[in-house]
Amino acid sequence: MLYLASVLERLGHDVKIVDLAGIDNWSIMIRDILSKEVFDLFGITCVTPNFEMSSQIANLLKESETRTPIVVGGVHPTVLPWDVLRNIQCDVVVRGEAELILENLMNDFRNDELKQIYDGFVVPSHLIPRPARHLVDLHRYSPGGEEATPVYTSRGCSFNCSFCSKLTGRTYRPIPLKQVLDEIQEVISYGFKHVVFGDDNIGIQPQRLEELLNSIKPLGITFRLNQDARHVKERLLELASEAGCTEISYGIESGSQKMLDLMNKQNTVEQNRRAIELTRNHGMSAKAYFMVNFPGETEETVKDTLRFAEVAMPDKWLLSAFAPLPGCEVFSHPDKFGITWMSKNWGDYYLVGKEGKFKPCFKTRYLTFERQIELHEMLYSGLKDLLG
Repeated sequence: MLYLASVLERLGHDVKIVDLAGIDNWSIMIRDILSKEVFDLFGITCVTPNFEMSSQIANLLKESETRTPIVVGGVHPTVLPWDVLRNIQCDVVVRGEAELILENLMNDFRNDELKQIYDGFVVPSHLIPRPARHLVDLHRYSPGGEEATPVYTSRGCSFNCSFCSKLTGRTYRPIPLKQVLDEIQEVISYGFKHVVFGDDNIGIQPQRLEELLNSIKPLGITFRLNQDARHVKERLLELASEAGCTEISYGIESGSQKMLDLMNKQNTVEQNRRAIELTRNHGMSAKAYFMVNFPGETEETVKDTLRFAEVAMPDKWLLSAFAPLPGCEVFSHPDKFGITWMSKNWGDYYLVGKEGKFKPCFKTRYLTFERQIELHEMLYSGLKDLLG
């Protein structure tokens, strides 16, 4: 939302972001804002698990006496635009990255010629704007329990994991280094001394990462990285540690090679183990993201993951339950993965619930509801016993 707000401000529009994260009485908050301010256009961002909330927000906005148009964008509308138009009270759906089509949309709005669907397209990296961070209270958030804020240095991913929706495409697009450094200076000016680089694979271009690390080192900040085990190099780990990196997170997914292959991860259990080992050897914490119940999961593959955890001993971990999110290969080709049923309630598609709880949103012949709950509990409890 902040990237789009930045574009709208450059076009001369006044923008207000209503940040509802963690707000229980959000309907009261919205009604209060509507009673005090007048808006020409509403925008809602929608990911699959918050589909119902997006619908409720749109209903609330439609209750107002004005006929203000509502625009919905995000991952779910990009993949399933007609699902949104049929089930959310909105006027416009935007598919894909919206930065470069916002001007056309606003001109159509001004001329009372809004279309139902606008197709965005991949934004060249040098045209990705700096997000309008001044429009939200960044200090409300503490990712990982730390006083920190995210910075993204790229878009796109060249990998093709079967569980990923890949909204930003397969082409890796690094944002110019000067803009990244300007953004880091900006968040420092907001009082942050710790940065979370949100890129899934910041090390795809090792030379660029080396330049970034060398540029960060004099700033005196600390930071966290997400990385892919295939791109772990000792030299880069050494530089990262020297530059202030405190933690690197890895998408381990599973300790079973069978499951990694089914997911099309295109890496090995050994590469994952070594990435964690090298990270810890260079004085940084290693965090492992695990996934359970991808089609093909069995009691034996869960045991493989527990054996991996016992050997690798990551410092931190998080367990997600697989959900066939719209846009991923499993959602598009369920028969290929043996899926016999998928929930039509998008609120079931959360990956991580409170205290590790989850609700199955699909079935295969083997992965029944009961089996998924059993395997999830087996892995969750096992990781908790091993890693705390």
